[in-house]
Amino acid sequence: MNFKMALLPPDIIDGWENQIREAVIGADVRTFRSPEEAGDYMENATCAYGFVPPELFRRAKKLEWIQCYAAGPAPSFWYDELVRSNVVVTNFRGIFNEHVAAHAISFVLAFSRNLHKYGLLQFKAEWTQLPYPVYLPESTVLIIGVGGIGSEIGRLCKAFGMKVIGVDPRVTKKPAYSDELHSTEALENMLPVADFVIITTPETPQTRKMINSERLNLMKETSYLINVGRGAVVVLNDLVEALEKKQIAGAGLDVFEEEPLPPSSPLWSNPNVIITPHVAADQNSLHVPERRTRLLLENCQRFSRGEELLNVMDKKNWY
Repeated sequence: MNFKMALLPPDIIDGWENQIREAVIGADVRTFRSPEEAGDYMENATCAYGFVPPELFRRAKKLEWIQCYAAGPAPSFWYDELVRSNVVVTNFRGIFNEHVAAHAISFVLAFSRNLHKYGLLQFKAEWTQLPYPVYLPESTVLIIGVGGIGSEIGRLCKAFGMKVIGVDPRVTKKPAYSDELHSTEALENMLPVADFVIITTPETPQTRKMINSERLNLMKETSYLINVGRGAVVVLNDLVEALEKKQIAGAGLDVFEEEPLPPSSPLWSNPNVIITPHVAADQNSLHVPERRTRLLLENCQRFSRGEELLNVMDKKNWY
């Protein structure tokens, strides 16, 4: 098979050119720092890594495969010409499971032990003992999205004795460590029973603004919302209102509708909110670059042999 690959921004790792050439004998590989540089090369490219903008895609008449730069790219990645084409898109799903799951469980542990409140008291040198709001072995976690990350979160929650309920639109086999699995149609019935609601779902046309005022109102007043999935899933203005009205107890947020989160957002000063700046799946975390490289090389070899690629995405649904 003719193998001609363009490496496009973002997040190109130094050394990929030579590693791909070693993995695929005879491979023609070029790195470009901008789409504009790649114009002539893309006319004969059969595959690409990164973001291929529409104007470059129109020139890439021989393109068959794009390795996406993320597990869930921005909506702008999915323009109509790409979605309607026969070009296969793959992603880096699975390589962030442990990192994101650890981040989510950190929020759970912090809230259950009042660490967010003790941190504030520490700066005032105030010795105040607070009652614990949640006893994990008697609590229930609802995980929205039970792919690799959601399943790993479920495993960690189960280790603390929690009841684990999953909701997912396409997973039909109950993951290990889960007590229940439901379709997304059951979401509104599950929200009132959860002490923690953890979002891991990608951004899709169906999940955008999924958590709004109506669904926040269904949660317990003692429950916590945790989002390590995509910011567009939660309507932030509705969340701010729910927190101010004490409709829920708190929120742990790593992703937001608008990033960076504006300094004017009331979330910054809410004592029941823990904010991290979209770092749960840090691209430079330990082992992540190696995992990205390993998956990319495996798919390059599969493509060169005409074999099925790993992590093929559903282009219409963005994941």
